[in-house]
Amino acid sequence: MPKSDNQKLKLLYIRDYLERNSDERHPVGAQELIDMLARHGITAERKSIYSDIKALQDFGIDILNRRGKDGGYYIGSRNFELPELKLLIDAVQSSRYLTEKKSRELIEKLCQQCNEQDAALMKRNVL
Repeated sequence: MPKSDNQKLKLLYIRDYLERNSDERHPVGAQELIDMLARHGITAERKSIYSDIKALQDFGIDILNRRGKDGGYYIGSRNFELPELKLLIDAVQSSRYLTEKKSRELIEKLCQQCNEQDAALMKRNVL
C-alpha cells in the first residue's frame, strides 16, 4: 500500500528528473533522487530507489549507472542526441517561413528534449 497519495507517481518523478538533470557528465546520485522525491511529498529509501531504477530499466529506459566517488545514474540515450538538436535548432532559426514567436516556441520544445544544462547552452547560442 502506498505510503502517501503521491507514492504512485514516484517512478514518473524519477524518470522526469533523470531526463531533465542527468547525462554522462552529470550523473544523479540516489540521495539526490531521495531529496527530490521528498520535495514532492514522497518518502523513499536507498533500496527503493535501486528497485525503481531497475523497474525503469526493465521498462526499456536506458538508465546507466556510473560507480565511484562522482557516480550516479544518468540517461544513456535520448530521442535526439545533442548534435541533432543543434542541427534542428539551426534549421528553425534560419527558416524564412516561421515568425520569430513560432521559432522561439519550436526552439523551446526542442530544448526540452535534452537535459537542463545542455538546454541552457543551446538557448544562449540562439540568443
